[in-house]
Amino acid sequence: MRFTLGRSSRGYRPLPQYEGHTPSSDGISSFRRFKQGGRAKLIIGGTVLLLAAGLAIHYVAPALDSFGYVTDDGPSPDKVLTTQQMLALQTGNHSVSVGGDRRLRVFMPADSPHINLCKSVMSAVALGYPAPVLLNWGSEFNRPEWHLAGSHIAKLESLLSVIGDLLARAEGEDSDAHEDDLAVLVDAYDTWFQLPPSVLIQRYHQLNREADERVRRQWQDAQGLAVDFPIQPPRQSIVVTAAKDCHPRSDSGSDPHYSHWPQSPMPSDMYGKGTDKTLTAPFNPARKYKNVRPRCMNSGMVMGTMGSLRDALLRAKEKVETVAHMGRQLWSDQALFGEVLGDQEMWREWMRELGATWNGTASENYLSKLPRDVRQIAEASIKGQRFEYGIGLDYSYSTIPPTCSAEEDGAFVKLDDREALNKASVKAGVPNGEVRVKGVLAELYEQKVGSKQLDNVKWGNVPLYTNFYFGNTPVGIHHNAYVNGLKSTRLKEWWSKMWFAPQLRNLVAHALLPVSPRSSIRPLARIPVGGPERGEVIKYWAPKSDLRNRMVKVFRPSSIEDMSGGSYTPIEWEGICKSSGKKPWHEEVFGDTKGPWQM
Repeated sequence: MRFTLGRSSRGYRPLPQYEGHTPSSDGISSFRRFKQGGRAKLIIGGTVLLLAAGLAIHYVAPALDSFGYVTDDGPSPDKVLTTQQMLALQTGNHSVSVGGDRRLRVFMPADSPHINLCKSVMSAVALGYPAPVLLNWGSEFNRPEWHLAGSHIAKLESLLSVIGDLLARAEGEDSDAHEDDLAVLVDAYDTWFQLPPSVLIQRYHQLNREADERVRRQWQDAQGLAVDFPIQPPRQSIVVTAAKDCHPRSDSGSDPHYSHWPQSPMPSDMYGKGTDKTLTAPFNPARKYKNVRPRCMNSGMVMGTMGSLRDALLRAKEKVETVAHMGRQLWSDQALFGEVLGDQEMWREWMRELGATWNGTASENYLSKLPRDVRQIAEASIKGQRFEYGIGLDYSYSTIPPTCSAEEDGAFVKLDDREALNKASVKAGVPNGEVRVKGVLAELYEQKVGSKQLDNVKWGNVPLYTNFYFGNTPVGIHHNAYVNGLKSTRLKEWWSKMWFAPQLRNLVAHALLPVSPRSSIRPLARIPVGGPERGEVIKYWAPKSDLRNRMVKVFRPSSIEDMSGGSYTPIEWEGICKSSGKKPWHEEVFGDTKGPWQM
């Protein structure tokens, strides 16, 4: 049997978190003992030396294997992983972004008309987003295997269906979709946009860059001075809004393994001395997580490339099928996506453990020493299962964050009004009355993108909902604040506070005008990629279908299981909007006296 010596740039380093386990050091010491004994026996004679050498091969070979020495037959993967074995793992890494044209699509899961759906859709259309596509319209959610989570599971399955349908159409003459296009899924009945699509797209890319840098540092810290570790740091391509409370928990029947999720990168004193401490009585239980930095998931917004979302949703669908066979309770889309993220984080944890013992050709992989849940992920990965999907969270609350557990953290304010910012920061309880809002960001003044109707908006002089703890103005508001029934109150009373309220009818009318063949079309956003030396730019556009018909559309799949062959049917405002009382919907939504909607 021939042994190949692995080259190492450094000595053995114990696995982090498992310092008591030193199998490789045992192998080294036995090898050294043999060498010392061999020298002493040289004076006895050649026969004894040959005998000692034979014994050394017999006893030391396993120790060499454990340190990364590779036999022709290959080491056992439950002790060592070689370069070739690691390269065979399903890493899920995507290629580096390059310039070119991409599209943005907005999806909303909605089964019936409602005044709150009307407001959500109107806010998107007024700000120049592509007309939202409604999913699950008129559907029922009573499939037996879904138990009590029908509408939530359908939310993910319908997104998978529409993405599959669009990507299938990309092969035809009417090609309008690409795996690198962006898709945004938002809750339909309690989400309002307040900033244009250029800002959302810029922040998506910024969040990805920040996440990629954090993961790169983690990879580097784990490997120390070692080089050429075969598994490259994962790249983020899916952003989900973050939450302060981790829900659901494992006792619900779902287990996202929150203990393996990353800690928040936000400042550790963000809420003062009590940061990350839960509040107890006599505080309202609904305020329990008020001072906790968000590190868990709220699926009110999911945004990513269509290819990445398709892959992650297929994994979620596998979990639905597995759970159905086990008869386990399914609670929500949030639980499902949380489990996919939890598996991903355990896989990354295992990768960092491998990196910590990388010697140039192999890494230690003592599966028996790993925590049980991480070991299960490692074993499945070795057998070919994929766990890396590029999912991350919006820790900075810059996209469309939830307002639950942050009911008093934000308010409407004009960003150029310094005195108002001071008063609002004090009222919100920001430590030491610090004003963390730094005025209007340059991203709001990007030139020649998006709707021309927004070119003259003075963003510093219009009321924008702003979070004073995070110091930013989010792209949208997710109204899930439940303290004292705030959700229903705000959905009704805050609509008139939105900056576009006085001109909503006019903004929507212009957004829905057909595009003239002679009109110059502007991209929704321009994103530089690859650094100044490459000078490449990604341009995001609305779908081609918006040029022909800019109305909101309803997607209907050909069947539940099909990934192609669906239809897209325009729907009028009368079909989306429904009055909540005696007042006609157009009066509540537009707040004017101009009568019913007309184009």
